[in-house]
Amino acid sequence: MRAVTRLISAELFKVRKRSMTTILLAIMIGIIVVLYLILLAISNVSLPGGQRAGSIQTLLGLPGALPFALAMMATFGSALAVVLAASMMGNEYNWRTIRTMLISSESRSKLIAAKLVTVIVYMLIGLVIGMAAGFLMSLLTTAIGGYQFDFSFFTGAYAWDQFLQFWRTFYIMLPYVLLAFLFAVIGRSAMPGIAVGIGVFFLEGIITTLMRTAGGWVASVPDYLINANFAAINQLNDLPGQIGGAFGGGNLSMPSVVHAAVTLAVYIVVFVAAAFYTFNKRDVTV
Repeated sequence: MRAVTRLISAELFKVRKRSMTTILLAIMIGIIVVLYLILLAISNVSLPGGQRAGSIQTLLGLPGALPFALAMMATFGSALAVVLAASMMGNEYNWRTIRTMLISSESRSKLIAAKLVTVIVYMLIGLVIGMAAGFLMSLLTTAIGGYQFDFSFFTGAYAWDQFLQFWRTFYIMLPYVLLAFLFAVIGRSAMPGIAVGIGVFFLEGIITTLMRTAGGWVASVPDYLINANFAAINQLNDLPGQIGGAFGGGNLSMPSVVHAAVTLAVYIVVFVAAAFYTFNKRDVTV
């Protein structure tokens, strides 16, 4: 146990010192800031009929800050987490340090476990920072837009809902992140992991839509893919203004939440087991 703790501490230190971590964090915060400013600009535009973009103004308000930040983290944050996970494993091959890492650790399993724990820790840290950035931007846009500061919404029920959504967001991000980690191990490089992780994340939604449109037995296939189950859980995020479809899969039919949770759990277990098996059984070459 002490050996694993030592490896985790070393991995946490390495990732914290790498410039890539700072860059990914800056990109995440930058996306949140820019998106909020764009929404603020849109909220002041008059719509046909002399109406204002009321749903967007509601979204910019304080009650929507945390659920909206988590919705953004589920999408943009997943892509950034894929890059982090694939780089953590793949760069050891790219930099030809994998042999040194194996020599200094007691076993391959402990080394890869330490890297997976480090990925999870930084995913959680990123989610917390993303929520904080979203809330601060909501305060700023509320002030700039001249909207009312009202914190009466922050009840125990609201806090509990956001707590649950935090862990739901983390859970649905895991399959894509672990997929990237697995292919970084298989490909002995960060690039295969990044390419597969991001490629599946963005392309699977398009493929799912086409399959739903095709009808017949093909329409049921997406129920067992990652994207549809990702969307089924993410739609539980209670976004104000009823624009959750932009982040939760729209009006397409989706599997039940229980089905989605079980399906994603299977993917998580398979990806982790495959990463351990591949890393332990294959010769390490650089």
